[in-house]
Amino acid sequence: MIQNKPLEFGQAFWGSEHPDTARLRVQQDYVDKMIALKRENMDRVSHYIDDLLGKAKEELGHARSGSNELRKLALAQHIEEICAYLKGQAIDIQPPATVGEGARKTFVLDEVPAFFGRVRCVLDRWHDSHMIELYDEMVNLVKLKKQVSVEGAKG
Repeated sequence: MIQNKPLEFGQAFWGSEHPDTARLRVQQDYVDKMIALKRENMDRVSHYIDDLLGKAKEELGHARSGSNELRKLALAQHIEEICAYLKGQAIDIQPPATVGEGARKTFVLDEVPAFFGRVRCVLDRWHDSHMIELYDEMVNLVKLKKQVSVEGAKG
């Protein structure tokens, strides 16, 4: 079939992609870059917390092996650093119960593994919720979701 009046897209269009395809490609690239930037920051937070948890788990193993007070104090420092860092990320988590006061304050060793599990769970939920919010924001920003009109809803 031969068309008498072909559509006019301009001289630059011939041999390139359709304008609608280009618009969708640019929108997709934008969404991908924004998600990658947010994910990179969140991955840094998760990696830092994972490193702290690894160090704290190692100290917990040493603290359980004997009555080494220095290891218990080091464990307490790691736990307090984890709590402080999470608080800086607007994540509030309850630390394990403590024994002693002041500079000799240590945590109850039997409650520390449950604390580590709570940290991991809260961090995973934090990561998931932020990614869902970001996806929703990107979809609304580039208008990829179909808008329902008032007339269409009534009919």
